[in-house]
Amino acid sequence: MEKLNKLYNAVFEEVMALPDKPHAGLTYWRKKKLSLSTQPLTNLEWIVIDENFDPYNTNGEFYIDDSWTVSVATPLHFTNQLKRIPLITLPSERKIMQMALNSAQAVRSGLQEYKLGFHDVVNAKT
Repeated sequence: MEKLNKLYNAVFEEVMALPDKPHAGLTYWRKKKLSLSTQPLTNLEWIVIDENFDPYNTNGEFYIDDSWTVSVATPLHFTNQLKRIPLITLPSERKIMQMALNSAQAVRSGLQEYKLGFHDVVNAKT
């Protein structure tokens, strides 16, 4: 579990250091996720942030930029992902790192309350 914790922290810090461009996080994630396992980690369980959240509601999560050619994620998308992922997926290396990505993206958007560490998103099953 310590290896995952270190990887989580590294992903968080890498995302925090990205340039301030609308698709920097998406570009980073498209490459990063290819190196991450999707195998469910049956020894871990999610810490659910909001049990009442509707994981299928994406209203307000994206907007079209001024050129009308590019869809851009809003801060709401990042916070909703932090609520959505634990409700609809099993923990895996990739999904846990996606939580790090979305936490960092939320913080970069000014939402400090969503600065989540590894132990804020998963626990060892007992």
